[in-house]
Amino acid sequence: RQSADLLFFVPRISFCREGCFSPISPEACPLVQSFMCHNRTFILDGHVQLKTGLQTQERHLFLFTDLLVVAKSKSHSHFKLKCQARLCEMWTAFCTEEVCEGSTDPERSFVLGWPTTNCVANFRSAEQKETWLSFLQSRIREEKEKDYPKNIPLKIIAKDVGTCAYSKTLSVTNVDTANDVILMALQQLGINGSEKDYKLWVISGREDAPYPLIGHEYPFGIKMSHIRDAMPHGSKPCACPRQLQGSFLTEQLPPELQCQFVLKPSR
Repeated sequence: RQSADLLFFVPRISFCREGCFSPISPEACPLVQSFMCHNRTFILDGHVQLKTGLQTQERHLFLFTDLLVVAKSKSHSHFKLKCQARLCEMWTAFCTEEVCEGSTDPERSFVLGWPTTNCVANFRSAEQKETWLSFLQSRIREEKEKDYPKNIPLKIIAKDVGTCAYSKTLSVTNVDTANDVILMALQQLGINGSEKDYKLWVISGREDAPYPLIGHEYPFGIKMSHIRDAMPHGSKPCACPRQLQGSFLTEQLPPELQCQFVLKPSR
């Protein structure tokens, strides 16, 4: 995995009308070049504010055909890599009030997420927001269509439901949302209720504490992210199908790469 502290030098910049610095030719930027390969094309870049809770961060996004790269501008000529996300494991939504506190302009914002992360992407104009939303939704959809496998077994543990714990293994596709999985689990467990009555929590070795999913996320992408990262060269966005087939037993993964899904009452 590439170091998040690596600095990249951008030799030429221009001042855009929105008041942010951007490379004249993003393809010539060393950060962009470091992610280029024979089956990946650079598409778009731009400045954005990413908001989570009370925190607001100024970031620069670089979109590729299969990957989103998030960077921080250290100066007019340097970018610091913060994170990268596979588009097949990402999602978009509009529940901004669930992700950040304070007011956000819905004309310029939407929720952007990937495994273990939800944030509000706030752009400088409605036009920029629509451009990014359109490209991201289109690329996410296309990458999911190419994804392999299309469904995986997902173990759901029910806690604080009745007098004992239950667990069921569901067949979950790459387009099933957390709310979809909740409904499937309730049906399989014979529990009355709806997705409003329950939350699906993730216990991830990447995080210090369990966290609840809002409902729009893709549990498939969350689990597959852990599995892909456990494989050799796990930072690559695509994995060999033969490698993936033997990796579904996440209990065999290192603790920091394991994840569990727990169903709990919303209250």
